[in-house]
Formats: sequence, C-alpha cells, structure tokens
Amino acid sequence: MINARPLDDFLHPDIGHVMDTAKSLFGGRNCWVIRVPARLCLVADHTDYWEVFSPQLVTFASDSCAMQAVISPRNDSLVRMCSYGFEDYEFDLNEDRPPSTGPGIQWLDWLEVRGMVLPHWSNYVRGPVRHAQMHHNVKNGFDILIDSNIPHSSGASSSSALTICAAIAVRLANGLALEQESLTKETADAEWYVGTRGGMMDHATMVFAESGKMLRLTFRPFSAQTLDSIDGLDSCKFVTIFTHPSDKGSTTQLAFNARTLAARDVIPQMLENSTKEVPDILSVTEISDDVMRKYPALLAAGDGELRIRDWLDFARGEFDRSQEVQLLLHTNGDVATMGSYMNQAWRDAGESYGIRTPRMDRIAEVCRQCSGVLGLKVMGAGFGGNLLALVRDESLGDLRALLEENSTLFTRPVDEAMLVHQPGQGVSILAESEGDMNWAPLWANEGE
Repeated sequence: MINARPLDDFLHPDIGHVMDTAKSLFGGRNCWVIRVPARLCLVADHTDYWEVFSPQLVTFASDSCAMQAVISPRNDSLVRMCSYGFEDYEFDLNEDRPPSTGPGIQWLDWLEVRGMVLPHWSNYVRGPVRHAQMHHNVKNGFDILIDSNIPHSSGASSSSALTICAAIAVRLANGLALEQESLTKETADAEWYVGTRGGMMDHATMVFAESGKMLRLTFRPFSAQTLDSIDGLDSCKFVTIFTHPSDKGSTTQLAFNARTLAARDVIPQMLENSTKEVPDILSVTEISDDVMRKYPALLAAGDGELRIRDWLDFARGEFDRSQEVQLLLHTNGDVATMGSYMNQAWRDAGESYGIRTPRMDRIAEVCRQCSGVLGLKVMGAGFGGNLLALVRDESLGDLRALLEENSTLFTRPVDEAMLVHQPGQGVSILAESEGDMNWAPLWANEGE
C-alpha cells in the first residue's frame, strides 16, 4: 500500500506550478504525484491486436514527454478532474454504475448496452473508473489534476497516458493492488469505453519501460522484456515531428477500427476456415452482425471497405521487421541499418496500410533533405500525428532549421512540433530518497 502524503511534502522544482494549483484545488489533503511517459514505437506499431501471428513489438518510453497527475483521495463517491488543457469536469461513481462482472456480464457486453459515448476528454477517466468498478471493490472517488507535455492527437498516446493515470488513481484511492501486468491489460480494455478498439502496446510500454532500455513486447502470451540499445544510438537521438492532429473522434476512428476489425476478427477467420487466398477487398456489409456488434461506430456508418490483402501484407512486413530489429539490438548492429528498417515501415504505411496523409508526406520530404536523418516512420495509428525520426546528434540543428524554413507546413510552431527523446522510465511516483525528492519506479514503492 502506497500512502498518500501532505502536499507540502512535494517541493520538487519540476512540478512547482502543478503543486501550487493542487493546493488551491485540494486544500490541505494528502496526495500522490505520478508521472506517465509518452509511448514511442520503433517497430511494429499496432500489430499487437493482430490474431494471425504472435506479434513482437520494440517500443520505449520518452524521457522528455510525460503526463503528470496529482491525485487526492476522497471519502465520498465523487470524481473531480482538472487539467491545464481542458475544462474541469466531475461525475459520481454511483451514476451510470456498471454491474459487477460475472457469468454473462462482461465489460464489452456492458459497453454494447450502454452505447457510444459523445467525445470528451473525461471519457479517458470514466473508462478506467467504470472498468475498475465492474471488477473491483470501488467505493471512494478522487480528485485528479493533470499536466502534460505529450502533444494531443500526436500518436504518442496521451489518451492512454490519461487512462493509466485514472486507473492508478482509482486503485490508490481504494487501496487496490497495483500489479503491472493486470494494470496493463485492464487499462487496455478500459480504453474501449471511448469507442476505439485498440490493443495493449501503449499501456504496456508506459508500465514496463526502463530508462535507457528498449522494450520487447509480445502478445498471446503477453510478455515484456527490456533490451539493451546499440552503441550507435549514443550519438543519435529519436525525434518526433508533429504534422497535424489525428482526430480520433470521427473519420480517423472509423479507419482505425476498420483495420482492427480486419486484424482481430475477419482475416483470422478467413485463414482458419478457407484454403482460398484472401480477397483484395471486403465490404463491411458482408460481415456478420455477431462480429460487427463489437464495432458500433462501423456498424452505425453502414458501409466501408477492408483492404484485406494489403493490410495483411503490412502486418507481415512489420512482423519481419520486428525480428530484424531485435537481432540488430542483440548483435549491437549498425545504427544506419536501424534507420533503414524505419524507412521500410514508412513506405509500407503508405503503400499497404494507407495511414499516411499528403501533409505527412510533404513534411517527411523536408526531413529527408537533412543528411543526418537516418530513418523516418509513421508513429502510432497514423492519419496525422507524429513522425518518428532517427537523427545524428550533430544534425539536430540542421533539421530544426529546415523545418523552420518550411514552417507553413505545420499546425504548431516548430519548437513545439519537433521534440527530442531518449529511452526513459515507465510509470513513476514522486518519492523521497536519501533526503531528496526523486521520480522512482512506481512498482518499487508498492510495499510501502
């Protein structure tokens, strides 16, 4: 059990402004302060939900982009949410409360009965709270203050970071266990509340990442294993370049869910039940209602095409690249080779998976004019958001200058659009260590 502490205990320069705001909101009540990093993926983004093979992803957490949350437990059933970027919101645990899970009563069943929710930032808090209510003994609400420098709609998964903050908050406030694997799986399921049908990559990276390490994630069965970086990365940095927002609330969500539908349900059934080659294209109108009920937004849209063959080719290519990247890390291979795998992924993300946009392509062309850019790929689900580039240290200034010269391509100032990262620590808590306040891995503090 991790004990909450007085707000005055937290005299950390990194969060001074956050603590001042928390004091005005929470008064003198005790709190916890946690940090959840942005997720970056080197290879095999979003193949974690493919059912035709056992995916293997190589990811890492950012050392420079993170969401911070000040959490204060309540002795009533109210959940209050405050954020620097969005309007305050609150709800009661007892309103729209889900039933306890049991035979015939599961999370997805309740989501189907409840129906689609209107887009709102609070849904990323409501989802994990409602999921915890269904599976655990939840009586107490909490206040939570969110501060984040993870760019919204960028592919770095600020949404999953918020989901994890809320999942940890409801557990801390109710004295529930904080076990890494179960938290990962439950937060991944909980995020389905908002209407997306994603996997566990984001949540697993944020929970299991370690500073200075890459992370190998497998699914079916799930595992998380740290990997040493190659020596060549000592003279390089990973750079995210924000292109334009990827709007999860409309067309993009439909496109994302269409690929998930194909990966989870349609293609596996085709390969299992038929000796025929998979078709090039399949209409969603040809898919059974039993399958489509898991994808209410697609069902409501009433039409759409699944590019079966191209999407399967993309997933297989990502799987092969993940094997090559793991071998590269294991053998301390050449950093330029790592960049070449990123470039292959960029090609396939456009030609096979269709998740690049014209503006993303134009910005990528500018980036490639810099000789120190060794590789570049789409990060996350695409349709906007971030590009991930591998850049030599001495070329970071040249790349920034090139982007400044082409600033009209961007929806944000270049200083905000271009961010530099190294592999960082996963979920951490502000804790006292030998007289100083430090961010420490959350799991190391579970026994307190």
